[in-house]
Amino acid sequence: MRHIERDGFHVFDWPDRKDLPILEICREVPEIVMKRHLVNTSFDGGLLTLNEDQKSKGWFTVGKLAHSPLIGTVDDIPHHRFDEWLVFDRPTRVGQFETLVNYKGFSPVDFGWREKLQDFWLQIGYFMPLSVIAENNTPYVVTRDPMVISKLISHPELGR
Repeated sequence: MRHIERDGFHVFDWPDRKDLPILEICREVPEIVMKRHLVNTSFDGGLLTLNEDQKSKGWFTVGKLAHSPLIGTVDDIPHHRFDEWLVFDRPTRVGQFETLVNYKGFSPVDFGWREKLQDFWLQIGYFMPLSVIAENNTPYVVTRDPMVISKLISHPELGR
């Protein structure tokens, strides 16, 4: 696991853990999503299209982005691969977000395309999510939540 700090956020990525899906991170550190609201900015590399069951559970769309109700369990979160979620402690409407999860090798820790990395950080600074959770070939977490930071650093399986 790599860990850096930038602009008040702690950034974690696991470049050698292609076997680590973000749902496993959420199960190991449930505080990252539990009793939070998510904005899904990427689902399997595209947009999450809500079905009737999800809508009946309180999911809704702003622009093209799916927004969650208060998350009760990790299993409430639609997931595939190449997903990216903005996590907020209160309902927050995000109408558009340029996701970078589809760029091969993107990580907020380092990315060779400097302009895109800067764009990512400008958006994070604008929306100020509590956390960002994403996975492309490998997972990454951006957070300013002290409890999540502590748990990610000290977790025996995730901290390796």
